[in-house]
Amino acid sequence: MQVFQFSNKMLAGFLAFAGLGLLSGLYAALTRLGFLTEVPLAIPGGLHGPLMINAFLGTLISLERAAALEKRWTLSGPFLMGASVIFMLFVNIQYGSWLFTAGSFFVSLTLLHICFIQPKIYHYIMALGGTSLFTGNLLFTLGAPVFEIVIWWMGFPVLTIFGERLELNRIMRPPKKAQRTFAGLISIWVLGTILMHFTRTHGWHLVMISTLATALWLIKYDIARKTIKSAQWTKYSAWCLLSGYGWLVLTGIFGLIYGLSTAGPIYDALLHMVFVGFVFSMIFAHASVIIPSLSGRIIPWNRYFYLPLFLLHGSLIIRITGDFLGYYSVRATGSWINVLAILMFLGGVLVQILRNTQKEYRPFARDRRG
Repeated sequence: MQVFQFSNKMLAGFLAFAGLGLLSGLYAALTRLGFLTEVPLAIPGGLHGPLMINAFLGTLISLERAAALEKRWTLSGPFLMGASVIFMLFVNIQYGSWLFTAGSFFVSLTLLHICFIQPKIYHYIMALGGTSLFTGNLLFTLGAPVFEIVIWWMGFPVLTIFGERLELNRIMRPPKKAQRTFAGLISIWVLGTILMHFTRTHGWHLVMISTLATALWLIKYDIARKTIKSAQWTKYSAWCLLSGYGWLVLTGIFGLIYGLSTAGPIYDALLHMVFVGFVFSMIFAHASVIIPSLSGRIIPWNRYFYLPLFLLHGSLIIRITGDFLGYYSVRATGSWINVLAILMFLGGVLVQILRNTQKEYRPFARDRRG
């Protein structure tokens, strides 16, 4: 297979599709909460989950892996995921769903190819994440209700991030026994996910035991415990990582106590502890590395980024408090601020990139005038 250099402009174009998926998913979330009812553009609230998982996370993660491999066929995943947004919003939801499924197949294939090149535990864990996405999408496209397959969708970002953190923490050199324990905990997650189709309660309990234990493992062995003493992006990333692991601990505890219903406020609270508290903390943590690697644009550090991080966690506390106490207005307020925090982070990234670009351009402008 021919290997060639992907241009930053091309990768930035795909990154824009991930951004469209994020904005569409957030819009659908607000629609689901009863906001934006007077706005002409209608994105059904039911598309919130599929868009966030596939159009945003699926495009972003598969693009990152494709950029690392630099093989043409690996772009099939992010291309199909990006195209599916257009179909979902403007053509036909069912067609968009099939594109999600096809895209996730190529995402899985890409991650499995990496396992073939480098058969490491962390690559196998990431491949399990891709397979989880494909399984969830296939079941969803075939008509399975979201509450039955959401665990497969959850497995995609969670297992992928687990694998990435194990890979990045090689510098900490966790003992072989600890690494085998980590792999065993992932096996429990997968077993629990499959078991949920036969006995929802027991399968969910296994997933929560794995979630809680893996979070504690990461808190103990992750390099963030050392880098939190650093500065700027490195220190910020450490805070994001450790706070994200904290949300996983809470998910495990509350998940074991309350179980996972098929709908309702507890269902909402548990899912968003993972998808907002953990996953978006990881996105905030890695943005300063991922975005420059794909776009070629550096994100200069600014203390401003602590504001959206604080709002993300604070609003999530408000949201789940509303869920557990049964106050819909409190839940809605927290959810709206969740969206605001994410948009503030994205806006901060764009502003910093533009400012840096202008600084790079000015010397050239002066030279031309000279």
